[in-house]
Amino acid sequence: MNRNANFICFFVIVLCAAFCGVIYLGNEHMSKLKEELESLTNEYNGLQEETNMMVQRRRAYVNAFNELDKLKVGIGENVDFYSEAQQAIRKGGARVLSNSPNPPRGGRISMRMSFIGDYYSVMKALAELRGLPNVVRVVSLTLKAPNISSNEINADVLLEALSYR
Repeated sequence: MNRNANFICFFVIVLCAAFCGVIYLGNEHMSKLKEELESLTNEYNGLQEETNMMVQRRRAYVNAFNELDKLKVGIGENVDFYSEAQQAIRKGGARVLSNSPNPPRGGRISMRMSFIGDYYSVMKALAELRGLPNVVRVVSLTLKAPNISSNEINADVLLEALSYR
């Protein structure tokens, strides 16, 4: 009987030690999970603030375009716009290869233009478009090299006038 009592006591002590070990490891795991939860919560809050800022910026962007649409004066085919855009490209140092007006879309006039020049003259020509009296938006831009041996770039651009004088 003494032997059985010793075995039972030993078994109970081993069970208590195992239980204490499981509780200790569980607490360690829980504290790591709490730290991870806190970190993820802070990251989520930061991303939520950033998302709210982006939504506000988008709203401001849309409102700005709506205000520009209110400012425009319907003058139909604006020859000045086409001429001014070509002059801006030439002022930037590029050569105009072709241009063609597009039919007005949504009350806005637009034109397709192709020009060529070295990298810096193409970039300067695009920058010159910002100085036009009309607000101009680059709808699409395609850059390609006419041939590998040349240092020139061919640019095909679709411009749209958002506001007219």
